[in-house]
Amino acid sequence: MKKIVGIDFSMSKPAACIYINSEYFFYSWPKELSIKNENIFKNAGINISKRIEVPNKDVVKYDIINSDILSDLIIKTLIPFLDKETNIAFEGSSFASRGNATLSITAWRYILIYKLSKIISLDNIFHYAPITIKKTAGCSQKGKKKEDMIKAFIESGVDLQLRHELKATPEKFQKRTGTWIEHLDDLVDAYWAVETFREKNSHLF
Repeated sequence: MKKIVGIDFSMSKPAACIYINSEYFFYSWPKELSIKNENIFKNAGINISKRIEVPNKDVVKYDIINSDILSDLIIKTLIPFLDKETNIAFEGSSFASRGNATLSITAWRYILIYKLSKIISLDNIFHYAPITIKKTAGCSQKGKKKEDMIKAFIESGVDLQLRHELKATPEKFQKRTGTWIEHLDDLVDAYWAVETFREKNSHLF
């Protein structure tokens, strides 16, 4: 039974979309998320596991401690879906990314990948550049933004509770300014990571 786990990884609001038996399931592990937004997502079928941050003034120690906690929490959540038939698709870093923040998020992601490699083969773990995932969504043209990825998700036609609710009542997921609430783009990116793997490996399905 083929399983795909698409992961949009970040230090603050990582999200995953799981595809199995032609069904999709969403999971997320936000460090901070308002109660209002948490309830909005839970009512749309999103499985949310909030986590506790362990403070440390030493940046390196902070990264090591908290990346370890996050990796363990993600794996604990996903373990029912992880076996030799599982493929994991990560959205990688942008080629233009620079700075300490990029180094930290890359280090955190690699720690998660290392731990995952103890459960499934590294050959089953894939990385796709953001532009590749945008292309799957039809949003690789210059000027396209996160909002376009969400719009493409809504228009995709996939039978998924989150998409149905976004299409039927978009105002529930919007701020007063009309922009989308935080964390929605992470969940949508995780979905498009799954679809990127499926598109590039259609012979497996």
